Amino acid sequence: MRPEPGTRMGGQPVSRIALLPEVEAWWVRALRLWCDGEDGQAALRDQLRSHLGAEAAETFFARFTDLIALMLRHGRRPMMHHALECECVGADEAVFALFCSQAVGDREEAMMIACLILRADVAPIAVSLAQTLGLDLHRARPPRHKMN
Repeated sequence: MRPEPGTRMGGQPVSRIALLPEVEAWWVRALRLWCDGEDGQAALRDQLRSHLGAEAAETFFARFTDLIALMLRHGRRPMMHHALECECVGADEAVFALFCSQAVGDREEAMMIACLILRADVAPIAVSLAQTLGLDLHRARPPRHKMN
């Protein structure tokens, strides 16, 4: 299936937020907030503070920033994302969310995904970051609500 004309690779819609498992939808929304600039990052920090506490939220946010920086700097191609309010899920967003959710339960699967989207030398670092972030979220059990 070829992308529609004008759609950049990785931005092609592959699902909808409402159809994703809850944890994957969370990762997509967190990615979008972070990529939304200072306002989105402030909103992400506020949401993290509300269910992780101030200190843990800052640590989480710093690690999340490190993970996104790896993805953006060492990706095999530029990573695409949809707008914050968009109900579609782009291919890159879906892969990112799957990668992050797999890092907690199946590190080997997460490594395979990471090697598809990142340079092989940084893939283990990304998996470790995603695993730590996922475990932090799992321990905190974030409430069920949309991040906007």
